[in-house]
Amino acid sequence: MPRLLSFLVLALISAGMPAQDEARVLSTFKKAFSAPKGKKPGAPLADKVSALQATDGLDSGKVAAALVDGWRGLAAELGGLDAQRAEYRVEMGQLIKGQEAVERRTLPRPKFDRLNQLKPIIAKLREQCDGLRELQLKLGDRIADLRRRDSALYLLKKVTGSKKADLPLRLAAGRAVGGAAAEVIEELATAIARARKAPEQIVLLDAMALAGEAARVHATPVIKLLSSKEDVVAERAALALAKIAVPEAVGPMITLLSRSTGQMRLRVAAAVEVLTGEQHGDNIGAWNAWWKLEGPGFRSSGRELGKGTPSHRKKTNDNYYFGIPQADSKSILYVIDCSGSMQAPVKMKGGTGDTTRMEACKTELIRGLGKLQPKQTFAIIWYNDLPHFWEDKMLPASKANIARAQEFVRELTHASSTNIHDSLELGFGLAGRGVYDKYYGTELDTIFLLTDGSPTKPDGSLDSTEKILVAVQSWNPLKRVTIHAIAIGKNLNDSFLRQLARENGGEFKRF
Repeated sequence: MPRLLSFLVLALISAGMPAQDEARVLSTFKKAFSAPKGKKPGAPLADKVSALQATDGLDSGKVAAALVDGWRGLAAELGGLDAQRAEYRVEMGQLIKGQEAVERRTLPRPKFDRLNQLKPIIAKLREQCDGLRELQLKLGDRIADLRRRDSALYLLKKVTGSKKADLPLRLAAGRAVGGAAAEVIEELATAIARARKAPEQIVLLDAMALAGEAARVHATPVIKLLSSKEDVVAERAALALAKIAVPEAVGPMITLLSRSTGQMRLRVAAAVEVLTGEQHGDNIGAWNAWWKLEGPGFRSSGRELGKGTPSHRKKTNDNYYFGIPQADSKSILYVIDCSGSMQAPVKMKGGTGDTTRMEACKTELIRGLGKLQPKQTFAIIWYNDLPHFWEDKMLPASKANIARAQEFVRELTHASSTNIHDSLELGFGLAGRGVYDKYYGTELDTIFLLTDGSPTKPDGSLDSTEKILVAVQSWNPLKRVTIHAIAIGKNLNDSFLRQLARENGGEFKRF
């Protein structure tokens, strides 16, 4: 549907509802999404879902304001429940301390009883959090779908640069502004030229990316942000310029590539390839040679920009883990399945004979750790019914730290179930809270998740893979943490692991 026609349809839908009816719908919505007071629970999830659905077709500045307030109320409620669940999970970990890897735990009666009390409480809280996260995702999409000029201007002026708005809310607002770029491109260009803080710059850059070629005459401030000292801002500027597609961006983007490292280097290289149509991967020597030859006449060459395809060049070094390169990462978290089923036999290709899944994975992790370079950092989470840190911080890959980690891995044993959700949640907590927003800062850029089975909850019951994927979206909104998924054995949920890797820029491998 042409953009102008879609605007007219939205306008007609909005015009079709009398002002008093819109006010009634928004009043009901605000009541359902208001933050709980004290220990009182929020409105039932079904009421929230119904209230959100009732706003379909509404689009105005007042609607935008109500949806934003609803997000804040929902986020406050979700944050409180998450904090409760984390507190109980820590208590649960303390109760089983010393018996984390024991299949049948022997606890004093008071601890045993408390453990059995906590399991259904944690399960109930997790169920509530899952429902609210799914609803928050839908609310974000609803905000992002707003297209009227007054809606977009409200979001641009009141949300994208607001310190009181969390980053996922800002990103939803930015999607709306980018989608309505035909209506607010001048104001968007002014805002990005004035923005000084990284979170606001990130959101506005994503909006400019959505505007695409409509933002070409305003590309100069985006090009300037390629020089930002904040890696995430410079990277986001490169991704936006690949879609805005102006020749003036090519040289500065190659310069950015030359100073990029880790996963950022791969993403910037892909952006340059999309912009230019050339395929030199992250080989800066090849890019410089090409630009030296083509650069002087590039602007007048008439070459079509923004239509290229990223290449996928194989690495030739041996710094890999289960066939996936590690050298592309600055900071790595290994999330290792130590559930009871890891005792099953397996024959690895190229191995010397039959072994267990546990021993095969320990051997590969020990080898992979030994290939890390001193400039890299790493951490390890091992999990069964609960996740556990080796050490709860990123450590430099020094010889001493690698040796300690390898010795720890040698002693790992198998027991209990496969709690992938809480393991990834713990990992993203380790990723760092940053100085701007809990979703922004990160101390790691890569997660290797290894498992031999379908995910389970702390009580051993099967977990919902769909809900795990939704949760990861909320923990990784900028997709700056790459997740690789490694499966070993039979009877695995391949589709879940493939989707997890695909949605987070990683690879899936099965053995």
